[in-house]
Amino acid sequence: MSTKDWARRLDDVAPDTGDVILSWLTRVVLVIAVIAVVGFDGLSIAVAHVSAQDDANSAAAAAATAWVSDKGALAPTLLAAQNSASQHDETVLPNSLSVGTDGTVHLKLVRDASTLVIRHIGPLRSWATVIVKGSGKADATS
Repeated sequence: MSTKDWARRLDDVAPDTGDVILSWLTRVVLVIAVIAVVGFDGLSIAVAHVSAQDDANSAAAAAATAWVSDKGALAPTLLAAQNSASQHDETVLPNSLSVGTDGTVHLKLVRDASTLVIRHIGPLRSWATVIVKGSGKADATS
């Protein structure tokens, strides 16, 4: 076999091998990208739940303190909860605030999770909205 024949054979094989490798590499990159986006969105929603739960308890504790200091006035209690929640870009759900007989405040808080894809898909958009319950009681030292 001459050198020309070997060169011709290598030319026939080389382009096909490159296309197969490029196709395989493209698929791997796409799968990794999809997994990364889904993972980020899932993690973002989970972190929003945990963070909102802490914030809801803090807002309820602030409201309970206002309840005690304003001698049972509901408007300042709600305002204290809303102020605490707004510091974290959250909202107290209307009509969710209630005060127990022992002075414990219960409320619901809404927060939107920062997602890449889920917030743009109509049927899945509600997954990015986190609603949590919180409760708190005024410090005995207050």
